Amino acid sequence: MAVFFVSTYVKLQQAYVSESIKVGTWGIIGYKGPGEEKTASAANGGAKSATTNFTYEDATGFSENTAEISANKVGWAASNNAKLNDCAAAKNWTVTVGANGTTAGEATFTAAVANGATCTALTPNFDKIGK
Repeated sequence: MAVFFVSTYVKLQQAYVSESIKVGTWGIIGYKGPGEEKTASAANGGAKSATTNFTYEDATGFSENTAEISANKVGWAASNNAKLNDCAAAKNWTVTVGANGTTAGEATFTAAVANGATCTALTPNFDKIGK
């Protein structure tokens, strides 16, 4: 899993937020997840793509491809398809998009790694994304 995919998502989402002051689905912001597309982006979100080792997902629950920025959507998530070292197969990497709180038209991106040190060791800088 490369950090490049996440930084591309963050840049596209920030551009969309600055124009619309809403969070957009992968399809509306022009993002396509890594690997083979498994589920196309719909008006309510839910796009999925996959590589041999990972599955990537957009959030769901959008209305007409957008959601209020205050909704704090998990707009990007990655699951490892098999156990990697001590990191159990699960949705272990997420990026949440929320309101900046001080500046209209800007979003805050919060990257998080589940399962503590076992998965953080695989991507030690992941939680720095969007900062």
